Amino acid sequence: MLLKNFNVLVVDDVPLMCNFLYGVANKIHGCKAYKAFDYKTATDILENEPIDLLITDIELKDESGLNLMIKVRTGSFSETAHDIPIIVFSVNAYRELLQQCMLLDVNDFLVKPVTYAFLTQKICDHLKQEKLIQPSNYYIELMQKLSEPKLLNEAVKRKLSVAIVLQSEQKTEDPEKTLEGLDNKENKRDFLYWPENITSGYYQLDRRLKNLAFTLSCFYNVYINNRKPVAIDTERKRACVAADYLLHIAKNMRQRDPRPEFWSVFQMRLDKLQPLMDELATINLKHNTQVSALLKKIAYWWMQTCNWPLVQIEDAED
Repeated sequence: MLLKNFNVLVVDDVPLMCNFLYGVANKIHGCKAYKAFDYKTATDILENEPIDLLITDIELKDESGLNLMIKVRTGSFSETAHDIPIIVFSVNAYRELLQQCMLLDVNDFLVKPVTYAFLTQKICDHLKQEKLIQPSNYYIELMQKLSEPKLLNEAVKRKLSVAIVLQSEQKTEDPEKTLEGLDNKENKRDFLYWPENITSGYYQLDRRLKNLAFTLSCFYNVYINNRKPVAIDTERKRACVAADYLLHIAKNMRQRDPRPEFWSVFQMRLDKLQPLMDELATINLKHNTQVSALLKKIAYWWMQTCNWPLVQIEDAED
């Protein structure tokens, strides 16, 4: 079921094609579409609007679409998060282009032309599914290395290897329920769970809450299965980053949205989340009793947050 209230930006310097993309996105229930015929307009929209999905051509007249994707992934925009789904829409599928897109963790690559139904399905699929995106600092450091051919080739090879593994996994399992690196024999479970049929009424918040649940569940599973300290610490950092994004997005949305009754209650929940995540970031992972107690407090916070009036059952009409 597709979540409500999401924003899609389409970028193409050919007006006919851009209007086609815009028309498709704008007819999806709950979607508000934006369009840009040039790089400058696209960056202005990404800076000032909380875009949830980007569809862009590569060969723009004034600037490369790759530069636009780089700015997204490196967290250059105030309102748009760096880990939104990105769909590349191009008439060319050159090897070098595909490699560069792979490095930026592009979610999909579509070769023109495409049908209305196919594009609609792609947009819906990528808004429903989460792809694990690295922190923005990762892409900043990566861009600094792009001028070194040897390092670039090594990065491409690593990405290609990971992409093949992930594609294989996605054929049989939901990627949000697959905990990378865990053996099938180990105890795996959802520590926190976001039911499919509930919503806060805001796509951005639903997405961030869902991501927080996923990353905290990953941390929980690697911890209880006694994985290596570096793996546990990595998942801890990912969970803290997910919480930071939730707090950032909520702050920006509260300034724009006229629902004071919702935001006053939700802000109280966020005020309780902040000290919990601060404790998670600094707690000694060797102290099992302290970690277990903290996980119980986080689980209780989640149970209270995922309840009425903050979340409600989605309408069946979607």
